[in-house]
Amino acid sequence: MDVFHTYSFSAAGFFTIQSLALLLSPKLIVTLLVSEARQITDLEYYLSRSLGLAVLTLAVFHLIFTGVIPGTATDVSSAADDEDAVGPYAYPTVIVTTIYTALQAFYLYTQTTSDNASFAFIAGLAANSGLFSVGIWIVLFASEKGRHSKRTGADKRTSNWPFTNKESAREIKKASRTGGEAKLQ
Repeated sequence: MDVFHTYSFSAAGFFTIQSLALLLSPKLIVTLLVSEARQITDLEYYLSRSLGLAVLTLAVFHLIFTGVIPGTATDVSSAADDEDAVGPYAYPTVIVTTIYTALQAFYLYTQTTSDNASFAFIAGLAANSGLFSVGIWIVLFASEKGRHSKRTGADKRTSNWPFTNKESAREIKKASRTGGEAKLQ
């Protein structure tokens, strides 16, 4: 399992934990948010459960669109052939969930810098920041297969500017054609 699948499962798992808390115990959530004890209103029940369903839907969509859970029978047969297969909407989905976790982390950071920072805010900040960091790493570095040489395995997108790479296979091949090590030094 590569980092992409690990991110997909961990993000969906974290979203599921958030949604289950909203779905199963809206009274507890609202009681923790208000300072005085009172009965929960029907609107608060509705909004809590609606948000829980929305976050659970986000978790399921994340798994389906990244290709971790195949959406059709043809996806199942192609996923069996290629172990690291991802869906066609994988990277846009990762971008959306990375932005979502970044916004949540920013909100939780603003809450923890105030005087009433609690363990829940700090734990949520740590989880969202971790998911954001891994998501941004996937977006920046794991989103392309890269252009790798079949013979040497080196990335072909590198250049010699601003520093020359005298040990690269391309430079050694060029030096052997032009007459030796005079060009390398």
